[in-house]
Amino acid sequence: MATIPKKQTVAQSSDSDLTTLIKISKIVGGDIALVQGGGGNTSVKTSDNKYMFIKASGTALKDMSKDKGWRRINLASALSLLTDKSLTSLDTSTRETEVVNRLFSSCDDKELSCDHTARPSVEAQLHALLDKYIIHLHPDAVGAYVNAKNGKKLLDELFKNEKLPPLWVPY
Repeated sequence: MATIPKKQTVAQSSDSDLTTLIKISKIVGGDIALVQGGGGNTSVKTSDNKYMFIKASGTALKDMSKDKGWRRINLASALSLLTDKSLTSLDTSTRETEVVNRLFSSCDDKELSCDHTARPSVEAQLHALLDKYIIHLHPDAVGAYVNAKNGKKLLDELFKNEKLPPLWVPY
């Protein structure tokens, strides 16, 4: 019986992960109740936990394909942004530019068929911290709460009996 070399197995796994990301993105991106202008972000980590495929900025979730709308990022490189204390000393504009540039540098997909000029989501570091699959959407109903002065209080009340309440990230 022939065995598949490890490198080939990882490539097949990565292909399967990308296929799953595209499928999830198209399903949620096709529901206008869940997205505003195609927005939101999706990501999936590879089985070896070395890479993450993430939606590229400027692409509608429903428009992702095998050749566009995503980037593959080296997870360790993306996570290093969170521990780099030098970034906190930069003014906001300089820091944003630096983070975007470092995320471009974190892309490890030269041999893959994608748009290599597409910018990975600026939320890639948050996605890198979380579990294997991340579906982060921008539904109108949630926007109404997060843009309200007392939005957190209203959501806390609305979900007070839920086992897993919504995660509120102050901005």
